[in-house]
Amino acid sequence: MIKKISKTKILLIFVPIILFIFLVIAIEAGISVNFETWAYNESIEHMSDFLTNVMKVITKLGDPILVVILCFSLLFFKKTRIKVGLPLSISVIASETLNLILKEIFARQRPTILQLVNESSYSFPSGHAMVNATIYTMFGILILKYIKDKKLKILLLIPCIVMPFLIAFTRVYLGVHYITDVMGGLLLGFLVPIVMLEIVKLKNRVKKDKNKNKNKNKNKNEIKKN
Repeated sequence: MIKKISKTKILLIFVPIILFIFLVIAIEAGISVNFETWAYNESIEHMSDFLTNVMKVITKLGDPILVVILCFSLLFFKKTRIKVGLPLSISVIASETLNLILKEIFARQRPTILQLVNESSYSFPSGHAMVNATIYTMFGILILKYIKDKKLKILLLIPCIVMPFLIAFTRVYLGVHYITDVMGGLLLGFLVPIVMLEIVKLKNRVKKDKNKNKNKNKNKNEIKKN
């Protein structure tokens, strides 16, 4: 029998979806404008050449080329291929594909403010925020699963929590996204690896149940023959 998904996992799946829907409604209704303006003004309050350069470096850490290099590197080495490289790469591909589809559906133009880096695609949801939230959420899940040492686990989880929000913040500071774009990206980016892992678990359970039934039928046939 296939086990039911726990209440916690149901919440982890449906809460981001519900919040994303509310976010879309707020954007489409135009009620997020004041919040977006406030968030941008707050983000650039201490703008300086030095801070801008730091933000550009941080945002580069979430660029597609580095994401591709990371996935290929983890897939290349045998030790990390199955446990880390494969689930991470599948989640990143799913996240990027979903992001491109949603950008075309919503077709939201980027902010018409000072853009400190060049971007040409649509704005909502943020690709940087979404894909990097997927990466660090998956890393977090794998750390919780495989790292036994508590101190090391906490040490490794800290960047997994901080980096998605930090990269998302740079997108607002650099003027290429509204705060609601990165919020939407973070919500869906968090959701993707959880859904992907549940699909894999479900597939494995179905396969296991089929094998069990197959073995039972085989044993029954052997008993009948005897």
